[in-house]
Amino acid sequence: MTFSGFRSRWRAFVGMGLNLRHKISGEGLVFGKMLGSGAGEGFSVWPDWGTYAWFTVFDSEDHAKSFFASDNIFNDLKTCSSSVFGWDAIPLKCHGTWNGVNPFGELSEIEHSGQLAVLTRASIKKSQALRFWWNVPAASRNISNHSGLIFSKGVGEYPLLEQATLSLWNSTEELNEFAYKSRQHAPVVKKTRRFNWYSEELFLRMMVIKKYGKIMDK
Repeated sequence: MTFSGFRSRWRAFVGMGLNLRHKISGEGLVFGKMLGSGAGEGFSVWPDWGTYAWFTVFDSEDHAKSFFASDNIFNDLKTCSSSVFGWDAIPLKCHGTWNGVNPFGELSEIEHSGQLAVLTRASIKKSQALRFWWNVPAASRNISNHSGLIFSKGVGEYPLLEQATLSLWNSTEELNEFAYKSRQHAPVVKKTRRFNWYSEELFLRMMVIKKYGKIMDK
């Protein structure tokens, strides 16, 4: 969701605080987070007060539809938002945990040749936070121009130490090209292993089955 103007952005900020305090709940909800974002493409220590994301996992499509049709905070923020966009997806591959939980359990490999979405999330060790943020600008520079990328945004629960990235890609091949071979990202992957930046991390690939709003393909 995006928000314009002080009042709308303040309501979104308060909604974020309420969800952090009371946690998202609903029938069939396996896992749920409301996430803030960073300025620009999100890979910044400065917040973007006008953009927030919801990441939710449900045990059925019906429960997901019911939640977004009835959740008070989501629908209150929707009424004052300037745009809402996102996607429905089926998990393809996941490793790691988020707050000690793997929301997907064991996953069977599914052949997929269409668009896919990616979520990467990490808790950054306090002792490594400065080193991590020193390297982020190099990794995110010109990411929006990378072949196959439709959308990307850095998001998180808490500034500086709880970070995630949501991205949408045309194909697995183009994602792999960026993740493992690009000049921007590949060196950071190596540094992550070398310096052991994270106390916890999760990596998720999803098969996109439906998109909403104004996400436009390149």
